[in-house]
Amino acid sequence: MVNNQILVVEDHPLFATGIKDLVEFVATNAQILCAASLDHARELLRVHQPSLIITDLRLPDAQGQQVINGLASINSDLPMVIMSGDESLLMTVQPNERAPSWTLSKAEGFEHTSALLLEALTRAGVQVQWRPNALNNRSSSGEHITGRSGQPHSIQLTHKQQQVMQYLASGLSNKEIARKLDLSPETIKTHLREIFTRMNVKNRTQAVSLYRKIPRLNTASA
Repeated sequence: MVNNQILVVEDHPLFATGIKDLVEFVATNAQILCAASLDHARELLRVHQPSLIITDLRLPDAQGQQVINGLASINSDLPMVIMSGDESLLMTVQPNERAPSWTLSKAEGFEHTSALLLEALTRAGVQVQWRPNALNNRSSSGEHITGRSGQPHSIQLTHKQQQVMQYLASGLSNKEIARKLDLSPETIKTHLREIFTRMNVKNRTQAVSLYRKIPRLNTASA
């Protein structure tokens, strides 16, 4: 049975709501538990077994490494997204080595944050559903394309997706593209699934073929 429970540990109501909304954006069936302190989070972990923890590093009763160690002491096998508005603090902490972890600056934009959350949720085994139309409504840049039917789409490729396509058309593998863009191979797979949906194609060959027929898209800068 799929466990779609996620624990969000954040004492700022605005950020807590924002993270909750983003999680629900990529995992529509998620059951989100919220805690505003380390003590409350530890209480929830004693009762529930979420698939993923998303935590801030500044809480009323703990900061930095104390937060990570305090959560891991209850369940050291839980994947964890560690976030903070203080990037220097992010660089000083040591994630729990027994479970996958990701660091996230609160200064990051929607595209990077949602892609990181999608990767973390997927690695944690949470059922996700990427929603290109909703993402497109939040995007402000990209290129309009025409699908196989010849009818114009309202779907766009973001700048990052254009970068992925440029490398894909050059014959690079997912791992090679990941190294070029400093992303994980799983994130590249996520971008490709989204690209295939937006371009209305079924595979890499069709995507590259269509990409090469669109001059404005083909000249996107890497």
